[in-house]
Amino acid sequence: MDKKTFLSDRQEGLRPGVVACIINKDFKILLGKKEKYQIWELPQGRIEENEDLKSAIRREITEELGENFLPAIFIPEQPLLYIDQVIFPENTVKEKFLSAGGKSFPMLGKKYYFCLAAKTKDIEPEKFEYHDFKWVSYDEGTKLIETIPQKGKKRILKTIFSILKENQFIK
Repeated sequence: MDKKTFLSDRQEGLRPGVVACIINKDFKILLGKKEKYQIWELPQGRIEENEDLKSAIRREITEELGENFLPAIFIPEQPLLYIDQVIFPENTVKEKFLSAGGKSFPMLGKKYYFCLAAKTKDIEPEKFEYHDFKWVSYDEGTKLIETIPQKGKKRILKTIFSILKENQFIK
């Protein structure tokens, strides 16, 4: 994925975001819990203008999990695993705008780029953006997903967990 793809997303009203699917040696995936929302999620964040996918995932891992955690992570040359999007219900859009190529576009939803990464060293994430972390199996993760109130986020996480299990990245 390149900068042109993300520019096009913004012009369509979709805020592009990178989601880190970080797998450990036990075939478990890292989830973080943000105090503000009280839900477990995969580490994620927006893709900045003029940023490519690999740069975005590196920046987000550093921002959300700590610069000491980044050296413990292997990110493949082609990390993209899955793409999905959520379009916001019309009554929930509150005059948010996206900047793209010097113009503003109304934000209609979010587009998620799920990227694969592997934890290769015995270093744990730091609690910057999240107040708790868990390494979870497929079964543990799907139980936590069921507690998420947002339908779109729940649907997407169920899908990515199924993809990760089918491809034997998590057990």
